[in-house]
Amino acid sequence: MTRPDDMIAGAGSTPAPDSVPMREAIDLLEDAVAFFDADGGILATNLSFRDAYGEIAQYIREGSSWEIFLLEAERHAALDGAVCQQLRLAETMLGGQGATPAAIEHRGDANRAYEIRLKPTSNGGFAMVQTEVIDTRGRAESDELAEVLMSKVLEACPANLTMSRIGDGQILYRTPAATELLGAVRNSRDHFARVEERADFVTALLPDARVDDMRVTGRRRDGSAFPASLSARLIDYRGDEVVVANMIDLTDEIALQAELERQKDLAFQSEKMSALGELLASVAHELNNPLSVVVGNATMLSEEDLGEAALRRVSKLSDAADRCVRIVRTFLSMARQQPLNLSDVSLAELVETALDALQSHAETSSVEIEVSLPQSLPLVRVDDIQVVQVILNILANADQAIGESGIGDRIRISAAEEAATGQVRVTIADNGPGVPEQIHGRIFDPLFTTKSKGRGTGVGLAFCHRVISAHGGAIELERRSTSGATFVIDLPVAGP
Repeated sequence: MTRPDDMIAGAGSTPAPDSVPMREAIDLLEDAVAFFDADGGILATNLSFRDAYGEIAQYIREGSSWEIFLLEAERHAALDGAVCQQLRLAETMLGGQGATPAAIEHRGDANRAYEIRLKPTSNGGFAMVQTEVIDTRGRAESDELAEVLMSKVLEACPANLTMSRIGDGQILYRTPAATELLGAVRNSRDHFARVEERADFVTALLPDARVDDMRVTGRRRDGSAFPASLSARLIDYRGDEVVVANMIDLTDEIALQAELERQKDLAFQSEKMSALGELLASVAHELNNPLSVVVGNATMLSEEDLGEAALRRVSKLSDAADRCVRIVRTFLSMARQQPLNLSDVSLAELVETALDALQSHAETSSVEIEVSLPQSLPLVRVDDIQVVQVILNILANADQAIGESGIGDRIRISAAEEAATGQVRVTIADNGPGVPEQIHGRIFDPLFTTKSKGRGTGVGLAFCHRVISAHGGAIELERRSTSGATFVIDLPVAGP
């Protein structure tokens, strides 16, 4: 029998000093290798082979047989039965024909894959060579399963996710939620209502490969624009730079914030009015007595036989005193919170009464007043005297502002039923100079006025706010109005 060491150094000869012993040589191989003689006995194994079959180490020593190795490898699950059967057949073919059988595939632990080959040797025996290979089939199956799972996750994802190439904007994938919001367009540029915002987005994305909560204007599937928050990441996908983006529609959130701000403003106004009520009452009472003296003496002086110049001065004194009396009465009216005398009335009647009062008290005016009230409007349950005063106050303010500024020529009164809230919404809009944005939050403050000296007291709109609030309604300035001033008043609908 030829010894393994002789096979590398040369049979029947003494190994040269610089020759490598066979055992050392085969131990350097990464493949698992075992040599068998012509009778199927093990001649030698390398380190990789002994590691691969360490659990049956006692059966792979020199002299152990090929058949014993296969039986124990199958019994200890080092090789499965089908592989062992294929190896027996391959060894038979090898001995009978001298040819090299095809490689046999073997799957080990931890999803490792191997190819086992039997090769003939010059001594009439054979070598078993086991090589680890890339498990392309297992990897393909694993990739396929991962793809199916990812597809199911994305199809069920409620977020508006899109994947698009950053270069040309071509969309590679979108979730159903994104299709529902943004439509089935092919280019991510169409997700932006403004081209410049898409350029700003890309500019912000490139330095850090990420963008968080960037405010943009998106475009819905029907072409309408909407406020949006955009977050994105830049990734490498199959050699392309791809943007994974999530666009969130902020329409409802912004509307909710606006409503919260409106409610906060209303609460703040109510608090201010309550706090100032006592102050107004105190001031009014303190002024009432001295004003009575001034008015009485002015009346008496006007009856005296005075010179023309003196009478003019007395007349001015009397007018000023009367004005002060009216202001004090208004203060007292606001402070006392007079009880409401509620009745079911037609809004058209309230508007008509206010217009008649405006025409009889206002100075010459060229302002056109349009009234557009549906006949189907329900009755409102209000104190008609106080609500007429509110409408009259707003109309007089608009008429005066248009007259003084020379801007505008029209006031329009309209109304509609708000079935959801059980109220009628009255809108009084003009095309005059409007209200400066910086004072929007102050116009209902008591004593605040933008009118010239002697033209306003700052009490009118505060009185309007208090009256409408007492009815359980609301009055506010429409801040989104692009021109002129628009006041909205909500009044309760009459009960059944």
